[in-house]
Amino acid sequence: MSWQESPSQKTSLDVSGLVDLVFKISGQALPIDHAYALFDALARPLPWIQHDKWVGIHHVHIAESGNGWIRPDDNGFLQLPGRARLVVRLHQDTLESARLLCGDHIAVNDQIIEIGPARVRPLNPLNTVFARHIVADKDIQDETKFLQWVNGQLKSLGITPTKLLCGKTRLIHTPTRTLRTRSLMIADLKPGESLSIQQFGLGVGRKLGCGLFLPHRGIDAVYDSTPA
Repeated sequence: MSWQESPSQKTSLDVSGLVDLVFKISGQALPIDHAYALFDALARPLPWIQHDKWVGIHHVHIAESGNGWIRPDDNGFLQLPGRARLVVRLHQDTLESARLLCGDHIAVNDQIIEIGPARVRPLNPLNTVFARHIVADKDIQDETKFLQWVNGQLKSLGITPTKLLCGKTRLIHTPTRTLRTRSLMIADLKPGESLSIQQFGLGVGRKLGCGLFLPHRGIDAVYDSTPA
């Protein structure tokens, strides 16, 4: 954990143009570890996303527990509730192309997911942002080294971080490699800094849901399950 008072900061990064496109979805279930399968399924009707550097595909997320239900481990399945959403971060110039998904069906592994209507959600400059997955390569799997790396990445964006909190570790499997990730909260940001982090993200794997930050109103999500 890194937590200190904020010095004077400046950033001049332009974040105009990036938004989240939020689709209603319906289906029975998804694998917990669905990042690669979801990207692969979306790339079939939308092949251009493979080469668009701005595209980020958020994991389909539901609460870790509630009403007697406890999220299974990473080898299990998510039962999709009625309010499940698919969120794709992209440039507004590609919105119409992405909306072609509406009314379509995709196969995520063996699970058929129906894509419903979509709405645009602008990035929100809250002073706290949270990412469920930041790729932590072998050299930075230790928490201290991970936070040092995060500090360096943020400073390259012109941001001096003051409040960082990393959380649980998870694995994302692809056909060619296994990614070890950590969750990360960054707090006490100025509006422009918050937007910059949400636009540019941290590290690799945007299309696998890694490095993507959401505005956040507290720190509970960091602790919503025991680290792996």
